[in-house]
Amino acid sequence: MEPNMAAERASTSFDFPPPLKLESMSSPDAISVCQCLLSGDDSTKEIEVPQRKQRIFSVVSRTENYLRERRIPELVRFLLAKIMCSNARNPVTYLQDLLDDCMIFRAGIGPAPVLFEQRHLEAVVKSFDPSGRGWVSTGQVRRAYITLGLPPPENIEERISTAELLEGLKETQERELLSLLCAGIETYEHKQDKNRQESKS
Repeated sequence: MEPNMAAERASTSFDFPPPLKLESMSSPDAISVCQCLLSGDDSTKEIEVPQRKQRIFSVVSRTENYLRERRIPELVRFLLAKIMCSNARNPVTYLQDLLDDCMIFRAGIGPAPVLFEQRHLEAVVKSFDPSGRGWVSTGQVRRAYITLGLPPPENIEERISTAELLEGLKETQERELLSLLCAGIETYEHKQDKNRQESKS
């Protein structure tokens, strides 16, 4: 039986090719060098940007600053999220009403048209305290804020009651919305004051 097994092994064995013989490596080809390095020009020479490109860069920079100062992308994301959550039949009318509610809230008259309603906040708090202990840990508080996309408070006690957490989430959400809606107002007022002072002098 052993000779048969040896024959089977011989028939199934692989024939590897002989090892390659490496010849001594020839010297590498010359490395091509950029012509700007070969020329005797001063490398610190400033590159002249055409006037047209400067105007384009200036417009782009001003546009980015304008959008960043007024937090326009964040505001658009908030409005789109509200429209999608509402599932309104007429999004344009809903958006008009939402903007009116935002302006009324910013004026300090009406309620905050926040993204997460009371029932949403209660559901999030309950998910961090499913057994109904009535309190949550520091890590759970941080995770609850991060889950809702809100900045967690800097100083958090080791244990905090779920009622305090719920109130904190509600206040933070309203404060963040007010900050978003008031973005750019200070900049605008500062520019108006500066223009008034320049016109007086």
